[in-house]
Amino acid sequence: MYWIKFKLLNLILALFILSSCSENRKETGFGNKLKDDTETSNLTNEEAIIRQVENRLSISASEKYDIQIEYKYINPDTLMDALILVNRKDYAYTKAKNTNTERFFESTGHTGLYNYVFVQLGGKDKLITTNPVGSNADYPLDFEFMELTSKAHQDFALSYRVRNSMYKSFYTVRNDRLFLTFSCPVFDSIGAEKPRVYDIQFPESETRIAKDIALYHGEIVGYKPEEIENINEYTPEEITNDDELYVYFIFDDKKMKYVTPMREK
Repeated sequence: MYWIKFKLLNLILALFILSSCSENRKETGFGNKLKDDTETSNLTNEEAIIRQVENRLSISASEKYDIQIEYKYINPDTLMDALILVNRKDYAYTKAKNTNTERFFESTGHTGLYNYVFVQLGGKDKLITTNPVGSNADYPLDFEFMELTSKAHQDFALSYRVRNSMYKSFYTVRNDRLFLTFSCPVFDSIGAEKPRVYDIQFPESETRIAKDIALYHGEIVGYKPEEIENINEYTPEEITNDDELYVYFIFDDKKMKYVTPMREK
C-alpha cells in the first residue's frame, strides 16, 4: 500500500482552535495534555505513522517525499505490523544545490543516505528503525518479505542501487529491535562486457532453524550491454548460475548476523 504525504485543512483548523482554547490552562499543563490527546485520537494509523516519520526526519511541510506503508505479520504475535519505507529524493537534490555539491552528487550517481526504513509493530505506537540505506536517491527501496531467520518471523529484504550496481540487505525484528542481518551485491559493473553477477540462494539446514545464504557466480540471461539505455537503472529479467559457489553464510542468532563465510574447497 502506498501513501503520499498530505495535510488536512479541517485538522489544521481543529488544532488551531484547540491551541487557542488551551492558552488559559497552560499553568496546570492540562490544556497541553488535552491538545495532544485530541490530536492523536483524530489521526488514522497512517496519518500517525506519517507524523512520526516527519518528526523523526525533520521533514518540513513543503518537502515532497515518497512513503510506502506495507502491512504484514512480521513478529510472532497475532497483531498486524507495518513496514514503512521513505525516499527523500527532492531533499537530496535540494541539499546538494544548497551546499554547492551538485557536481560531487552527480559523480556518485546521486548516492547518499536518503532512503529510510521503519517498522511499526502491532499494538505499538512508536516506530523502530535502523541506519538509513546508502543508495541512489532517485530510486525508492524495493522490498520482499520472506521466511529466513525463523519460521515464527517474517524477515524482509530491501533492494537498492549504487551507481551501476544493485545490492540487497536483509532485516529481521527481535525484541522490538530492527536488525540488519546481511548485505550482498546482486550485480555490479553493468555496462561492462562481463559484469559481476551473483545468484542468491537460501538453502535449508538440517541442524539450523534459520536458512543459510549461498552466493553463486551468476549470469544475466540475454545480457546485451550495447542495448542498455541507462546503466544505473538496468534490471535483468533473469539471473542464472552454473553451480559455482562463491561464498556461504550461516546465521548467528547471538550476533543477529549472517557470519562465517565458507568457501568451496
